[in-house]
Amino acid sequence: MKAEIAKGATWMILLRLCDRTLGLVSTLILARLLVPADFGLIAMAMSFIALIELAGAFSFEIALIQHPDPSREHYDTVWTLNLAFALGCAGLTAALALVAARFYDEPRLSLVMFVLSVGWIVQGLENIGIVNFRRRMDFSREFAFMFGKRIVGFVVTLTLAYALRSYWALIVGQLSIRFTGLVLSYAMEPFRPRLSVARRRELFSFSGWMLVSNIMGFGLARLPHFLIGRWEGSAALGNYTIASEFARLPSTELSAPINRAVFPGLARLTKDRDGAFGKLFSEVMGITVALTFPASIGLALVARPLVDVVLGAKWVAAAQIMSILAISGAIEVIAANTGIAYLAMGKTHIGAALGSLKLVVLGIVAVLLVPRMGILGMALAELGASALTILVSCAMLMKALHYPASRLLALLWRPFLASTAMGWALVAMVGPPWALPGTPGTPGLLLGTIAVGAVAYVSALLGLWRMAGRPTGAESALLGRLRAMVERVRGTPKLLG
Repeated sequence: MKAEIAKGATWMILLRLCDRTLGLVSTLILARLLVPADFGLIAMAMSFIALIELAGAFSFEIALIQHPDPSREHYDTVWTLNLAFALGCAGLTAALALVAARFYDEPRLSLVMFVLSVGWIVQGLENIGIVNFRRRMDFSREFAFMFGKRIVGFVVTLTLAYALRSYWALIVGQLSIRFTGLVLSYAMEPFRPRLSVARRRELFSFSGWMLVSNIMGFGLARLPHFLIGRWEGSAALGNYTIASEFARLPSTELSAPINRAVFPGLARLTKDRDGAFGKLFSEVMGITVALTFPASIGLALVARPLVDVVLGAKWVAAAQIMSILAISGAIEVIAANTGIAYLAMGKTHIGAALGSLKLVVLGIVAVLLVPRMGILGMALAELGASALTILVSCAMLMKALHYPASRLLALLWRPFLASTAMGWALVAMVGPPWALPGTPGTPGLLLGTIAVGAVAYVSALLGLWRMAGRPTGAESALLGRLRAMVERVRGTPKLLG
């Protein structure tokens, strides 16, 4: 199981890396071929489509992965419900086309949304059998499916952008991703779905709470944008948006792919919550924290030189916000791991309740702080809401899994202390992140701080691990994987001991 999860996590991180690379290259090329108004037009359409998509965010596929032994009726019902919601979303997108055009005073938007509504139907027809890639933990095929869609969309979009120099390249590129997904889903998986709603009650009992969780997630993501845009203006919102994107990189690029690979494995072990389930959860939590904690804390401490080198001096106001949100991101990594555990156990109502709690706390604190402190107040509100929610989440997890606090602390104390030691080393180089304007950043300083931080963290973590008697945990698991990789490169038999 652990070997399958490790392979799956590797494939998912590779997928994220390839996807980010394609996205960056695509953006750089399209920025030269198209004009800002083209991107703005598509952004207008997607703002409406995102709200429509939220109405059907039941995540029925998660129910199939979590189910210990789904029948054909489960698959057929999920496919039928997905198709029904897709048809409804297509109709709603077309119906709102003229409304969106009037709202934005952009006549071209109506035809854009009519065309994009076709994408809903194509997506709804996609073969539900591809969920078996994750159920069977066959993440190499998951990678092939997801990356196949991305690469076709990449080629189609850039080709049309070069030929047409029009926003229609972006629209057709989006549709090509949907059509490619439809074709690949039936080419790669022999299952053939049929119309059925036999298991609708069972699925809605699980996925109804998933809808609530997704709505809460949407609110958490958009509330800062709404409040800052309303009270502070576009410049402040731009700084906050960029800071947030960079601050959450450790979560989006490391934690999310790992959790995607872990979820099917945890779902297989739900009948043994006090044994194998808790053990696997502990190991995954330990490895995830050991990787993401230092990345988040390091990002918080090198925010200023990072902003200077990567974004430029005009974004210096984003540095302090990035530091605070990076710390919040480190906390959210723990929340993401506990959330996957609840999902694997079928306790979707807990995830929905925690999301609701966090949204309420964030809203109250933000309303109090943003008018007085601006975007700094919003960043502090996100940090406070994350801290409170993770305390509640961990307390509930301990009860659900009979998971003692001492066991959780055993997973966290070494990465936390090692990250603290790394932090002191970085502060000595670049100064505290709250002391703006701080040390002006240069490429040499940024690379130097990253190198020093990595050496300081690894040295401190291994030192604490040896002092603790080399217990089984993240350190031993990561060293084992490293030895296995070295031995494969050398061509020698794998001896992990």
